[in-house]
Parts: sequence; C-alpha cells; structure tokens
Amino acid sequence: MLITLCGFISQGCIAQQKFGGQIYENHTHIPLGGIVVENLNSHDRTTSDVNGMFIIDAKINDLLLFTSIAYANDTVYITNLNYLKVFLTLKNKDLDEVKVTGEELKTGKLSAPVETGPLGSHSVLYQTDGAGNYIGGVKFMLNDSKGYQNKKLKKEQIGIDEATKDQIVKVFSPDNIQHYLPIRGQELTNFIILYIPDIKTYTSSSFNLILYLSNSYKEFCNIPIDKRQSADFLKISSK
Repeated sequence: MLITLCGFISQGCIAQQKFGGQIYENHTHIPLGGIVVENLNSHDRTTSDVNGMFIIDAKINDLLLFTSIAYANDTVYITNLNYLKVFLTLKNKDLDEVKVTGEELKTGKLSAPVETGPLGSHSVLYQTDGAGNYIGGVKFMLNDSKGYQNKKLKKEQIGIDEATKDQIVKVFSPDNIQHYLPIRGQELTNFIILYIPDIKTYTSSSFNLILYLSNSYKEFCNIPIDKRQSADFLKISSK
C-alpha cells in the first residue's frame, strides 16, 4: 500500500525518506492506535492508526519517541530504514502482582468477584471488544446492582466514543494527512470534511488507514479541481 501511496506523492516520497512500522501491546500483541510517534531529531510527529501503523519522515541515526497515556514511553534508534515493529508495555503492569484472598474483594457496598485474566491474574483483566477479542489495556469489574452496571457501562461507552472521536480528529488533522497526500490548504480541508470517517467505520476490524486514504483520494480526484479547491465546497457539493 505504501508503494501505491507514493505514486500519489511521486518523487517526494524518496526525498522525504518515509519510514514506517507497526505498534503492538507487549502482552497481547494487539495493534495499538493513537500512539504518538515523534522524531526527536526533526521534531516531526504523527499518530499510529487503528491498526497500529505509522509513517514518519526519518533517516538513519534519527531517534524516535513513542508516547501514550496508558503505555510506558519507548525510544528507537534508527540503524536502517526497514519496516519496524514496536512493542509497548502498560504503565500499570505492576497491578498484575496484586493478591486477592477469598472469593471476592469487598469495597464499601460494592464487591469485585475474582476473575482470571489471560495471564492468570486475579485482579486485572485485559479489555475485549464485543466479540471477545483482546484490544489492549486493562479493566476492573465491580458488581452492585444491574442498574448501576448499566449506567456505568453507558458512561464508559460515552468515554470510549469521545476518546475515539479525539483520536479520529488527530489522525485526520491537516498536519497528519498532508504526510500521506499531495494536497494542501483549502483542498486538504475539503478532503477531510468529505472523508473523515465516523466511529463505526474507523473502529471496524477491516479499516486500514492507508487503503482508506488511497481509495478516498482516487474518488476525490474525480471532482473537478475548481470545486474541490473551492472555499464554498460544501455548498457546491450539496447541489
């Protein structure tokens, strides 16, 4: 897919020395989206997509920094420009060592049933999606009333949706998208308005940022250039 995308950017890909890879959670090997990747030499920054993939300008002897709220920072010194795989560790991994005695842990009026995580932990569970697949991170389950659980789950879902929206906005920001496509200014703004994905599309297991941008850009180029570069793009598109 990178070769196809370079076709859009033509000779600029070679001059900019695009360097890419994929980021995973160390324990589960689940791809991690939303990880900030910074070239400490040039200070260029990008964010990994939902599949953990990233592309950034880099050259041999540069130092890359990988940062996230939930995962410990890591740095990689570039000795070659081969495809890179990075494995990050949870900051709160030490919770795996917490010991729970008896059948449940009492916490005020709430109680936490002892459940076993994928690594045999009795206190920490890794997050899963609706199909039961591990998606990284940890979660704590507290049981009280059904109504409390439903409210808690709804609140958590709202938080997840808001975090996902923030991630989409970062990934589809002009500063990030211009690293992938040869458009700038109003034309880039119009492209983002037209093709920024919703949460359902972005979190789909089949979503691939490079492929999505490639297909969207081909479709976008079918729009007459005067329209796709117009400040009145939304008015023109609605006609």
